[in-house]
Amino acid sequence: MSAKENLPPPAENNEGVPLELLAWDAFVSAKTAEGRCHAWLALVCGKIRGARAAAVLIENTLDHTFVPMAVWPKASPDLGRLGPVVEATLRDRRGIVKPVAESPGTTQIAYPLMVDDYVAGVVALEAVCPENEVGEVLREIHWGSAWLANLLAGRELSDAIQARERVGSVLETTAVALRHGKLRQALFEVANTLRQRFACTRVAIGLVSAATVKLLTLSEAAVFEKHALLVKAYEQAMEEAYDEGGAVRSTAEASVETTAETRSWPKHEALRSASGAGAALSFPLMMGAQAIGVLTLEREAKPFSDDDLVWLDAFGALVAPIIEQRQAAERGAFRRLGRDARQVLEKIFGPRHLTWKAGAATVLLLCAILILVPISYRVSARTVIEGEIQRVVAAPFEGFVGAAYVRAGDTVKAGQPLAQLDDRELRIEEAKWSSERDQYDNRLREAMANHDLTAMQVVGAQLRQSAAQLALVTEKIARAHLCAPFEGIVVSGDLSQQIGAPVETGKKLFEVAPLQSYRIILQVDEREIRHVQMGQAGRLVMTGIAGEPMDFKVAKVTPVATAQEGRNFFRVEAALAEASPRLRPGMEGIGKIEVGGRSLWWVLTHSFTDWLILSLWTWLP
Repeated sequence: MSAKENLPPPAENNEGVPLELLAWDAFVSAKTAEGRCHAWLALVCGKIRGARAAAVLIENTLDHTFVPMAVWPKASPDLGRLGPVVEATLRDRRGIVKPVAESPGTTQIAYPLMVDDYVAGVVALEAVCPENEVGEVLREIHWGSAWLANLLAGRELSDAIQARERVGSVLETTAVALRHGKLRQALFEVANTLRQRFACTRVAIGLVSAATVKLLTLSEAAVFEKHALLVKAYEQAMEEAYDEGGAVRSTAEASVETTAETRSWPKHEALRSASGAGAALSFPLMMGAQAIGVLTLEREAKPFSDDDLVWLDAFGALVAPIIEQRQAAERGAFRRLGRDARQVLEKIFGPRHLTWKAGAATVLLLCAILILVPISYRVSARTVIEGEIQRVVAAPFEGFVGAAYVRAGDTVKAGQPLAQLDDRELRIEEAKWSSERDQYDNRLREAMANHDLTAMQVVGAQLRQSAAQLALVTEKIARAHLCAPFEGIVVSGDLSQQIGAPVETGKKLFEVAPLQSYRIILQVDEREIRHVQMGQAGRLVMTGIAGEPMDFKVAKVTPVATAQEGRNFFRVEAALAEASPRLRPGMEGIGKIEVGGRSLWWVLTHSFTDWLILSLWTWLP
């Protein structure tokens, strides 16, 4: 036997009219979606035997939750027990049948209302019916749900049209805020546009400054007295919304169009009392989690609806960044800097913003390390190795290069020939003076044999002169052989490519330095010389033997500067503690002198600080 065959006789009202007929009449004559849902639910429940409670839940477009649009019967008990079956339907997107364990024979049924593969609502029902009649109940709901699906489809279309119109009007109003001119003038035009859009008596716009809201503009009032009582009432109402962090609505009477809970807002009530408005709405303009301003709208009677809040929410999301940018552009550099600094401090010392706090703690720790932790400071300087004793081998007389045996870089022993000057002319001159000496010697002997005293004196003088010339020539011949003064290395000089070239007396031909005795010459910049003192230790690394650092100690600081490459340097001499066997005079490298402990901050910034002080001293009058 089917469920329809077991239906009771049609119920009638007191006038004898069947209730089903009344429900159909209510369904046909319903003017609102809510009324049609109530009538539809009454029709469906009237056809289902044992129906105890039912509800039609529709998605709320504001917060995307499902709220009851129609409940049957009107005096229905709490429908919270239908929550699990409704959630299961939303999750699985299909009809759900769930027996109630606590009440045998009772079944909970939920059926989704689909619009273009989208769950737009749910029909939930609780009925006492046998298990074999559940399918019949589902069919009744399925057949009847087509009415609701069409209703919701029309609702979705209407919402889409309203959303498109809303976007257009929001963009038009936002464009007003982008007009040229000062921010105050632009917001004055925005306030007038909002007044016309919402049919308000007055619209006020205030901006946040130092955690307080200051009224900036009033619609239809280009100029107003800042200390007037009405202005103070606006600012207090705006601060009430600013402290709340959300929209605040105040009306003389509760409205069915609003979904917000009734709450007392004393500052808004005071504003309505002062201005004579019947409804007031304050809406914060948010930049992220921070409010940068507040809109306050007033009407004579009609309260502000949820649709108005949706419009303002979209408008605020667009206009808040514009106001922020234009406000920042009109600020001076110092005000912008102060505002940025205040925002940073609020993030560091205020609530939340853990990343900023961790970053600030890290920076503070690094600064403490830079300032308080000392490190060894070293003065760097270009370094050249010289022999402790450096002997010059010069040309003993004018002549020509006859032979070259060594060149720069060769090691030599004491007395080893380095080069030889051409001595052929000297040999001829030596033979000449030797012959003359022999002649004068013979003449002297003849004069002595003849006892010619005068001749003896003259010839004797000539003999001594020729002997002296011969000795001079012989000495030149000996000195024509250039020899190493001691064992060492030839630092400079190469005559191998100058055989036959003339040389002048005193011209430096070779430079010889000992191998085991060196001195270090450091070229210290004039900006660092004040830190260098005798006795300070250091370490140097030579270019040719970079893997063998060597220690040294400062032996002498020369107080005379020399200019090199456009900068002044002071010559500092130092002695090596232990020389590398591969070290050679003339090698270059970098030496670093330990001048004591300094803070890391000083080490990193003292060069810039010195430059800044000198620059200020130069340019300041």
